[in-house]
Amino acid sequence: MKQFTRVRAEARVAQRTPLTLGEIPNRLDRIHVLAVVLALGLTLYLAVEPTQNWLLLLLTALAAFGTDAIVRHHPDAGFERLDDTALYLFVPVLFMLSVGIFLNEMASGYWSAAAGLLSVVPFWAILRAEYESVDRTSPNYQATRLILNGATYVIAFLFFATIYDFNLSLFTASFAAGIVSILLAIEVLREEGMDSTRTILYSLAIGVLLGEAAWTAHFLPLDESAAAVFLLLAFYLMTGLMHNYLARRLSRKTASEFAVVALAGVVIIALSHAY
Repeated sequence: MKQFTRVRAEARVAQRTPLTLGEIPNRLDRIHVLAVVLALGLTLYLAVEPTQNWLLLLLTALAAFGTDAIVRHHPDAGFERLDDTALYLFVPVLFMLSVGIFLNEMASGYWSAAAGLLSVVPFWAILRAEYESVDRTSPNYQATRLILNGATYVIAFLFFATIYDFNLSLFTASFAAGIVSILLAIEVLREEGMDSTRTILYSLAIGVLLGEAAWTAHFLPLDESAAAVFLLLAFYLMTGLMHNYLARRLSRKTASEFAVVALAGVVIIALSHAY
């Protein structure tokens, strides 16, 4: 019996032995390496003329597969099926797409190269947050959710601004805004730990409402940037209310706070447009 116990103890110690230099990098090393590779790839995409769209798609695929590998190696993951990690991929993938398209349109020269290199910081923060969010009991979980929710709203604004910058048709712009909102809402709502089907259904409702908001914004006297902010406010209001409803925290006070923020944003847009 003592020998059996000693063998089991040695096995546990062996499992906890740090990886040697010749072995596959540990979990955190994967985050560092992937963040650097994505930032360097983005810099290359922004620097090469004419624009190589295939490179951005390749980086997007790399962000997806890399994030999948990172979250699967979390000690509390327990992911077995191929689609188990799907909800963790939307923010890294959409961040790569939105930043790549936005910077390609708005920045040039040394500014674009600098922005590409500096993107290593948000890439690292997002990847680390996705990894930490696997464990809902972690003491860092709330900070992790704050980072991911903040990244979600930044991505939403970048996509909304890009949609209007491309001068898409009314139907195409509304459809694109709805699809992006569905994917981003999934990230916000998955914090409640619901099953994937319920999370997607609630996110689908938000996407439909955002598509209708984008359709409505077309008939308002708003320029491109004001329309993007208007959609961001609508997305913030919808996801905030839905999130608090699912967490059973929605009250008149909470709803009023979200309404005040949204109304203040609309007033600012109106005043800036008037002057």
